Amino acid sequence: MEHSSGEKQDKIAPVARVESGSLVAEKIVFTQDEYQLAQLGYKQEFFRSLGLFENWAATFTSMNFASGIPVLFGFVMYTGGPTAAFANWTMVGGLSFIVSLSMAEIAAALPTAGGIYYWSYRLGGAEWGPFLAWMTGWWNWAGWVTVVPGVQQGSTNFLLSALEIKYPDADILGKGWFAWLLTSIGMFFAVAPNIVNQKVLQWYFRFAIVIFHILVLFYWIWFPIKASQTGGFQSRSGVFNHFYNGINDGDEKQASDAYCWIVSILFGAWVFYGYDASVHLAEETKEASEVVAKGMWMSTLSAWVMSVPTLIIILFCMQDFEGIINGTYANNWAEYLVQLVGPNGAVAILSLLWVDSTCATASCIMSAQRVTYAISRDGILPGSKYFRRLSKQSLMPINAAFLVLAMSVVITTAVIGSTVAFSAITATATIATNVSYLFPIIARHTVGRNSFEPAKWNLGRWSIPCAVVASVYISFLVVILLLPQVYPVTGKTLNYAPIMIGGISIISFLGWVFPFGLGGKYWFKGPQRTISEEDVNEARVIGEYEDERA
Repeated sequence: MEHSSGEKQDKIAPVARVESGSLVAEKIVFTQDEYQLAQLGYKQEFFRSLGLFENWAATFTSMNFASGIPVLFGFVMYTGGPTAAFANWTMVGGLSFIVSLSMAEIAAALPTAGGIYYWSYRLGGAEWGPFLAWMTGWWNWAGWVTVVPGVQQGSTNFLLSALEIKYPDADILGKGWFAWLLTSIGMFFAVAPNIVNQKVLQWYFRFAIVIFHILVLFYWIWFPIKASQTGGFQSRSGVFNHFYNGINDGDEKQASDAYCWIVSILFGAWVFYGYDASVHLAEETKEASEVVAKGMWMSTLSAWVMSVPTLIIILFCMQDFEGIINGTYANNWAEYLVQLVGPNGAVAILSLLWVDSTCATASCIMSAQRVTYAISRDGILPGSKYFRRLSKQSLMPINAAFLVLAMSVVITTAVIGSTVAFSAITATATIATNVSYLFPIIARHTVGRNSFEPAKWNLGRWSIPCAVVASVYISFLVVILLLPQVYPVTGKTLNYAPIMIGGISIISFLGWVFPFGLGGKYWFKGPQRTISEEDVNEARVIGEYEDERA
């Protein structure tokens, strides 16, 4: 990484000159973070007490590979087997790290709760900014609102699998409405740390990290011990040269091995995204410009580096591959556990996975909540005046949290009577969020190339190569996730993600062009200032800014 220096021209966020003198001092006094936020057009409304740990944890717990590997473990076993699982996970993790670097560079310069939505506006300029902000805002919001039920439905499948092991004859466990009920209850738990106060949120992050590491220790220590005591370990070829094409549902092979291989990319892609979770806490983070950028790329890198050996251990400890792909549990990871650690051990780990995954849901609600607040602050959502309000006591966007909860509960009803709803929700969430990332990454080096001013932390000469790799990867990923995941394609096996993505596209675009003065293009001019330029110009800044500009 490099530090920017020298003269800057066409600054995207021009630095207002800070006057000195007692008259100004009597008006407004800003901290450095408050001053930078005011330069971007917003006054400080949140409590700002979070640090690097919370910012790192926001993205790290959203990714959460400790439950992310198990949640689609059965899926990847029949869409490529151990070989595809290892190769695609490693590849997706590395490419995602590059995406996080590209986004972190922009986040360092523009640290607001709106994140990528705000970036698109500033990078698009007067001509393209409002349109790019509108589309990015809708895609990012739709993505995060879909992520929440997707993560919690995966959590529910862990709990259902544990119950199926303990109560194999309970008919209620196979009912769609029961899965919906458990998922909804889990989301009510997950919303709790996001509506109390910031101190509770800080303690939540610590709790989530502890649960995460307990699971990782089980994978690293208990699994090898049990494997050595039971059927032994898989051979090297059994892990790195074991490919399986199980997406052909019938005697006729319609999908090739190559097709099967690329479909399994969802295994890693479902975990390695949500990099913007860190930036959505920007207005609550101290030293946001530097800390937010670090939180984004450090969390992605640490998740990638830690998860690859974890996955290798899991694959080598696998006992009966055929038994796993033929398992009948809500999540075939349960079959893996029963073979390895026995029924009681499996129930214990599955229960812990439910807690861990529900913690991941809480992190996702946090991001969805902040996105809802941010775009409501600028008037994009219907009912924006209501959803942008902060509670008077805790300064938390509680109304936004309840909107996310309500939307998530509604989306989760898709699991009632559908066997493919979960994969459709996960694919839709992954596509929508990644598409929203594409807008600012491309704009950074096209329409915004002359106006963007890098912050102290930046990529320097690596900025363009990283952006190219990130853009190609995201575009490829979006296409792959729209493809059918099982053949032959029927009403029961259809990948409904294209339909859901089509719905998001139509709603967002029609919302922009709708006639009679109702469409966004007639009234949306971009983020709305909540602090005047005069107040910014006349403010006194304490700390480093004061020393440099007083």
